[in-house]
Amino acid sequence: MGEVYRKSNFVLFALGRLVSLIGAGIQTIVLPLYILDVTGSATTMGVFTLLSIIPRLAATPFAGVFGDRWNRKMIMVYADFGHGILLYLLFLIALSGQMTIALVFVSTALLSVLDAFFSGATSGMIPDIVPESHLKKANSTLGFVSSVSNIIGPVLGGILYGLTGIGGVFLINATCFTLSAISEIFIHYHPKLKSEKLTMTGFVNDLKEGASFVFKKRGLKALFLFAMVLNFISSPIFYIVFPFVLKTTIRFSSQQYGTLQSALVVGSLIGNLIIIKFLLKASNKKMLLGGLFSQYAFQYVFGITLFQPLFGWLQNQLFLYFWIVAVFFAIMGFFNTLVNVPIHTNLQVMTPTEIRSRVFSVLELLSQIMVPIGAVIYGFLMDHLPVHWFLIANNSLCVLVTVVFLWIAPPEVYDPHLEGKTKAENTTPCVESR
Repeated sequence: MGEVYRKSNFVLFALGRLVSLIGAGIQTIVLPLYILDVTGSATTMGVFTLLSIIPRLAATPFAGVFGDRWNRKMIMVYADFGHGILLYLLFLIALSGQMTIALVFVSTALLSVLDAFFSGATSGMIPDIVPESHLKKANSTLGFVSSVSNIIGPVLGGILYGLTGIGGVFLINATCFTLSAISEIFIHYHPKLKSEKLTMTGFVNDLKEGASFVFKKRGLKALFLFAMVLNFISSPIFYIVFPFVLKTTIRFSSQQYGTLQSALVVGSLIGNLIIIKFLLKASNKKMLLGGLFSQYAFQYVFGITLFQPLFGWLQNQLFLYFWIVAVFFAIMGFFNTLVNVPIHTNLQVMTPTEIRSRVFSVLELLSQIMVPIGAVIYGFLMDHLPVHWFLIANNSLCVLVTVVFLWIAPPEVYDPHLEGKTKAENTTPCVESR
């Protein structure tokens, strides 16, 4: 019966996640379109982007503390119901013809905060409803769900916006989040919670405990720092460099650019399917290193296509170049999945449930803070360096960071069960006294 409960819990969790992520995908594509239609202002779009990021970052530490103190299932339910209620209100406002950009800004900030609490709850909850032996499969399945929603959501959003306008999109999107919340109610989840009342002192102590825990564990600290540094170096490539190269350097059309973004998601989808079907017993070390160095190899190949005279020839064969880049993006998405799944699984296993939401919130906060910093730096460098040399240099830096990580990483990074044991204990079986 317990196994049946676990399976039904995860199915409900995954279905709720699918529906809410489709709603988020719809929202991601529609709100910028609406803002551009109404204002045509790049500055307004910049403000919108900040309001979708900064409130979430500000709320992330609070979400981590509450995720470890409150029922994570109910946080998910309340966050999705909150999305639904707010979007239903926006539908009524749009129906009355009173929708303004200011309302879009305020609602975006509020939705961003709700996203932070939803993320804090879900990141800490998965290992509680899935046995450790099934975590890799569960994370791959959720990655597959995320990829499907990333394909369906934006496409559906574009269609709905053209057919129904902003009001109809709000109504459908609100229904998505409401259905997600209803499905999550039926998850069987009964955590052991702290009984003492949360005070300001307790809140600060909880934050300190979450941050200090990361740096007390050798394997967790190494994996955490590696993921953060690599995210700082590589994330702006996807947000800044690739869009610049595809649109400005190669001069693909907007339709071709959108298709290439979809190819990245399709590659990720295929990667998760391959893990579920064939790689569940593969070692985390082989998956992680194979995924990383395969990505690096293909990024070098892409960088080489930007060197003359090959680049000049490919520009004259733009249709062929498009399909070469599409295959490249799909392969990148595939290997990126082989990296993310073992990292995420190991972080989950290394972190006890009573502190997991805080640890993952710290990871998300530091990772997301690094992205805009990296974007500013990369934007400056892109104006002063040839793009092909920039890509080669960036990729070489990623390789260097990975080699250093391999050199200094403790064995706990690849086998979380070694965490906390001495060198002798790592090689000799023993029974711990309690």
